[in-house]
Amino acid sequence: MAWLESMAVLADRWNVGELSSEEVFADLATRTGMSTAAVAEHARECCSRLVFNRIAWRVAREHRRPQAIVTVNPDLFDDVVVPLHRLAGVFDVIVSSATERTVNKTDLCLQAIEQLGISASRSRALLIDNRRDLVDGWRAAGGAGYWFQGDDVFGWDLPALFQ
Repeated sequence: MAWLESMAVLADRWNVGELSSEEVFADLATRTGMSTAAVAEHARECCSRLVFNRIAWRVAREHRRPQAIVTVNPDLFDDVVVPLHRLAGVFDVIVSSATERTVNKTDLCLQAIEQLGISASRSRALLIDNRRDLVDGWRAAGGAGYWFQGDDVFGWDLPALFQ
């Protein structure tokens, strides 16, 4: 309950880097009676237990094309998830909302293209996302998009995505 209460107030600011994880952990500590250090350790432990979709993770590790993670996430993602799961060794670029200070997925995708140094049309830049509205937004901006609806469906659709 404390998590939901805290996120209702702080999540938007945390995702755009207006608040740090330390500030969010302090809020959670106050709400739960835990120490800030204990909250931070719990967050790190939760991040360590992330499980990636099997097929999607395999494709990412195959590194078929230049690739980036473009994510709406707080600094916790960059500071904890990326190193724990060695994501920088799989992806060429990692673009997060907290670093770029925006949750606009189209702007984040454009930042990824720039960081990748890709000069090709954005129509060749494929956004794979589990939120249809974000995929539709990227398509409306001239990008290619795939609405991720689960690993099994992705596996079936995979041959058409990488023609």
